Amino acid sequence: MVVVQGNEKTKEETILREMKLKPGGHFDPKVAREDELRISNLGIFNRVQVDYVPTNRGVILVVTVSEMWYLFPYPIIFRNERDWKRLSVGAGLLHTNFRGRREVIDFSFWLGFNPAVRLAYSNPWIFGKLKFYTSFSVFARRIRNQSFTVLDSVVNETQLGFNWRIGKRFGHFTYLDINFGYRQLKLPARNAGLTLSASGKDHLPQVGLSFRYDSRDLWEYAHRGNYLNLWVTKTGWFGKKVDYTRYGADARKYIPIGPTTLAFRGATNLSSGTIPIYDQVHFGFLTRIRGHFNERRTGENLLIGSAEFRFPIKKITYHNWGPFRSMGRYGSNLRLGVSGALFVDTGALWFQNQTLTRKDFITGWGAGLHF
Repeated sequence: MVVVQGNEKTKEETILREMKLKPGGHFDPKVAREDELRISNLGIFNRVQVDYVPTNRGVILVVTVSEMWYLFPYPIIFRNERDWKRLSVGAGLLHTNFRGRREVIDFSFWLGFNPAVRLAYSNPWIFGKLKFYTSFSVFARRIRNQSFTVLDSVVNETQLGFNWRIGKRFGHFTYLDINFGYRQLKLPARNAGLTLSASGKDHLPQVGLSFRYDSRDLWEYAHRGNYLNLWVTKTGWFGKKVDYTRYGADARKYIPIGPTTLAFRGATNLSSGTIPIYDQVHFGFLTRIRGHFNERRTGENLLIGSAEFRFPIKKITYHNWGPFRSMGRYGSNLRLGVSGALFVDTGALWFQNQTLTRKDFITGWGAGLHF
């Protein structure tokens, strides 16, 4: 028997589907702890506890959750490319637990540098026992082309588009999905020759396939487990002016050594076909090599790797702080913990007509904190 308590908003089935332990099965404390962490990975609870009560007829599992607040009107203000002269300001509305089923609805807009508007929806579980999931987003934005930024030149892109993803979950760790998308991208008339079509406006239909295996114990800051993502995205139609492919992998491994962790990551983003300048890859923007944080580079292919030694400084504790008590149960069991890390990062960018060599790699190292 499984008893769930504390879920005022969240549907019980949303919690139970993450558990390996089922009524009538054999109780294993190790599996109970894994279930506890997997429920935490839903990202809608401040705290999750899985306890058991022995009885003459077996064990009663008691799952106690402390729900996070789920509806957030929020201001948006951020620096683009770590530059205070490139501020974006706006607002958004986020619902992280729509209908109590961990569905997410997010509407946001911002003005200033790289203005944009976006509406997104995701549902992690549709069609019942078939275990399908889906997400959809639409967007409009004007962004500064990063390849030209590297060259200290200013070229703005106007983009409109959508993306739809549908996939299936196999068991608790394996995901396979297909996604469909479309982007309309336009450059200023003076830069029309930089698009794949002579008009200065490219139409970019996309289809992609992704496989993911994720056995990490805690997605936020893993201590043990593995992560593997293999993907391919085809942009354009065969034989047309717009016709290129991107494919890649992201592999991560977490090895526990007592309370500490060795963490490793290797990832790549490769290309084939004629890659337009607006779909190149970069360092110094979203992807950075620590130790070379502000160094900007561009290319058509990317390879990165990292190794970390993580160690706890302050064990996670739970608090009911005064300013949040007005939120009632949603302001309780707020987490606080601190971990440290020693790291080494390395990475390289290169173009298709180049051969990757050791000289292309940049490497950095250092230390950091995670709260």
